[in-house]
This record gives sequence, structure tokens and C-alpha cells, in this order.
Amino acid sequence: MVKIGLSIYLMKERMIPITCPHCGHVFEIKRDTVVIAQMDSVARIRLNDGSYFIHQCQKCKSMFYLYYPFLYRDPKKKFNLVLTQQKNIDNLCEDERVVLCHSVSQFLLAFKIYDQCLNPKLVLVKKKQLEKKLGRSIKFDYYDKKNGCLWFEDKAVSLTKEECKEILIL
Repeated sequence: MVKIGLSIYLMKERMIPITCPHCGHVFEIKRDTVVIAQMDSVARIRLNDGSYFIHQCQKCKSMFYLYYPFLYRDPKKKFNLVLTQQKNIDNLCEDERVVLCHSVSQFLLAFKIYDQCLNPKLVLVKKKQLEKKLGRSIKFDYYDKKNGCLWFEDKAVSLTKEECKEILIL
């Protein structure tokens, strides 16, 4: 098991080496490696709409996800999302949930779930059921508390009264 400490995430901004997956163009880009929820509302908005990790190659103009070590921390909601290939992270707050994500799409899904204080198991079960029914992958958007349903793109999945009681984790 590979372990890394919090130290690589303590540097807020750093230069990240990137290779365009479409044309192979190599460049460096300055990016934040740590975002604290209550200190950066713009990052929170961009994570929610999915644009935070998107970059356009200056050479071929193709859009792609930037992948680099990243920590999103929400001390108020008591969770940490970590974008990493590592198997374990040391030295994070013990009283906060830590979610390791190994891809940008996994990170963005985890963000939408935990930022809304939702039960991840229930959301993922409903997501898989809908994907099986549609025969394709679908993105989770939000929980509609008033109507008791989860929205996946333009599809709503109704929750039972019992599931509505289980969906919120805070």
C-alpha cells in the first residue's frame, strides 16, 4: 500500500506539467492544488458545473480534463475529496470523511454528492439502475428535496419515503 502525506497538498498553487492527450503538446500550467470550501466560492461553482478541470490545448484547441493531485476540503460539512492515484492519504483531519478519487469524473461525481450532503451509496445505486435502464452512462446533477427525487441530466428518479429519510447524511 502506497502512502503519501498531506504535504504535497499544502502548496496551494504550483506548476503542473501537462501533455495534451490529443496532439501530445507538452506545457506547464499554474493551478491550485488545495481549495477550502468557505474560502473559494468560484472554485465551488466551477466544480459543481464540471468546468474546474477542463482545459483547451493552445496548439490543437482540443478540450480535455487536467489531471493533477488536488484536495478539496469542506470543514463545515466535514469532508475531504482527494484527486490522486495514491491508495492512502495520511495526516488529514481524523474527524472528517476522506474520499479518494482516481479520475476527474469520479471526483466531480463525489463533489456533487458530498457537497449536497447526500448518501453516496443510495445515489450510486439509483445512478446504476438508471444507466442500466437507459443503456448508457448518465451524470448526476442534484437532489430535489421538495419533490423527493434525484436528477440525472434530464431524468428524475423518485425516491420512496424511506429513501428520502436516508438520502441526507448531515
